[in-house]
Amino acid sequence: MAPEYASSGKLTEKSDVYSFGVVLLELITGRKPVDTSQPVGEESVVEWARPLLGDALEKEEFDQLADPRLEKNYVDSEMFRMIEVAAACVRHSAAKRPGMGQIMRAFDSMLMSDLTNGMKVGESAIYNSAEQSAQIRLFRRMAFASQDLNSYFSSQSTHYSRKLVEHV
Repeated sequence: MAPEYASSGKLTEKSDVYSFGVVLLELITGRKPVDTSQPVGEESVVEWARPLLGDALEKEEFDQLADPRLEKNYVDSEMFRMIEVAAACVRHSAAKRPGMGQIMRAFDSMLMSDLTNGMKVGESAIYNSAEQSAQIRLFRRMAFASQDLNSYFSSQSTHYSRKLVEHV
């Protein structure tokens, strides 16, 4: 979930870009977006991968990130591009994430300059993962509470409809 979505509950093109980056990380790593069986702090594929992304790009070594089931059976330049795009998409700062048009051009043209937005991997913004986790928990409580209310109102509506039928 994009940090700004967790705090505001509003979806934007940039939160969609973040989600696309998460999907790319799933493809690259073979990990689920959230896996509670992982050690504390590594449950989120984004948080786990974030420190590895810059190293992988800098050293052009993908062993730590790439799904081991691939058995290194991939084209290095294509893996590099996917990691590069994923890193740009999951930046903390929504303003520094590329647009989907930029991402498509990057995949088409294989030019990195289109994705950098003047940033290096890991230089997005000051980030407090504890604060984001708290915001996510708050958002989940709000979302689940509204589901509870929806099911309550739905059951009340059904009950009311039955009473009307009985009287008719």
